[in-house]
Amino acid sequence: MPGNGTYEHLEDIDRRDVRAYAECWHISMDWGSAMKITSNRLDLQAMTAAELSVSTLSCPAASMEQALGFRLAPAVLDDEMLYALKVRHSKVLQNAEHYLWYTCWAVIHREEQQIIGFLILKGRPNGQGEVIIGYIIDEQHWGKGYGTEAVRCLNEWIFSHPEAQWVIADTEPDNTASHRLLQHLGAEPYRETDELIWWRVGRPDKKPDFRMNESQV
Repeated sequence: MPGNGTYEHLEDIDRRDVRAYAECWHISMDWGSAMKITSNRLDLQAMTAAELSVSTLSCPAASMEQALGFRLAPAVLDDEMLYALKVRHSKVLQNAEHYLWYTCWAVIHREEQQIIGFLILKGRPNGQGEVIIGYIIDEQHWGKGYGTEAVRCLNEWIFSHPEAQWVIADTEPDNTASHRLLQHLGAEPYRETDELIWWRVGRPDKKPDFRMNESQV
């Protein structure tokens, strides 16, 4: 059930092409220690520096499928997401010891065995205990609760660290689907400009735990 995420390590699979690229650029990699969080229907896999590096190749989609061992949903790897992957790659290289807090997490549909989205962590908890996230779900998978399930699962991992007090996300004012997703998780808007609305949800001991029907989003 959502809300009962588990953590495990991935088994090795054949990623020789990506490994050769990583070795060429002296990128340290350990496929066997990749972090995975599981929920009811989804697996969230934290991308390593080597996996993020495929965003710089000439055929990033095919290279990512090779690196992660899963098909990509058709529209999930657009130009904006590719740019985000490159930024995360740089951040992970700069923060290798704590890379889980700086990387993209692939959202893997367990039954379909394909990547239907990405979650983005933008750093460790700051002085106020805030952790900033981003997310994208393939449009063909909207309306089925996958975004809510994925973000909830990641939030539980974040709040398993006592220094994390708040999860922060921003949305555009007209992105009502994203607003609903965050509201279903108990997030509340706390700052707004003409371009963005900032939302936050507190750790469960800071406010009541909000549950919802996953089919709503």
